[in-house]
Amino acid sequence: MGIGSSNRIAVAFVGVLAVSLVGVSTVKSTEYTTGIWKVLRAGQFSGPMSTGAHVRPVKGVLAANGKRYRFWEYSWLNPETHHGRSMLLVFEQADSGLSYLGSYEMALDDFRGPVHPVIRGKTVFFPFHDIEILGDKNSWAMSFENGPPQAIPGSVIKLIR
Repeated sequence: MGIGSSNRIAVAFVGVLAVSLVGVSTVKSTEYTTGIWKVLRAGQFSGPMSTGAHVRPVKGVLAANGKRYRFWEYSWLNPETHHGRSMLLVFEQADSGLSYLGSYEMALDDFRGPVHPVIRGKTVFFPFHDIEILGDKNSWAMSFENGPPQAIPGSVIKLIR
């Protein structure tokens, strides 16, 4: 009874381990096809949505011109080259759910580390540390008072649809 029961326990343990690994694998494969990733796919987002891609919601809702906007930070790092990109994703919040409108490609890091956008009224602020270039201090903000800006004044950042 001692040897036979230990083999059954070992087989049961291996079976449980195999089922758990298959479960983890299934979770990983659906990770980029549900939730916010599903909304991005429906909106024809063109950025990578696989290993190395990460999103993070920005706290709050911006209301302007009878519309409600939500924002997410997006970052992607190529595991082979260690180069990547980061964007601010723009969504419209309706009663039926979120709709992807577009994104602004930008560095969401400054020389001191990650910078997370903040919503104040009808504006999205980027709390970059003060940088003075030739006597001018740049402040990074986007006003949504008249809807999503097509470009951020004084920069090359444009809404990508």
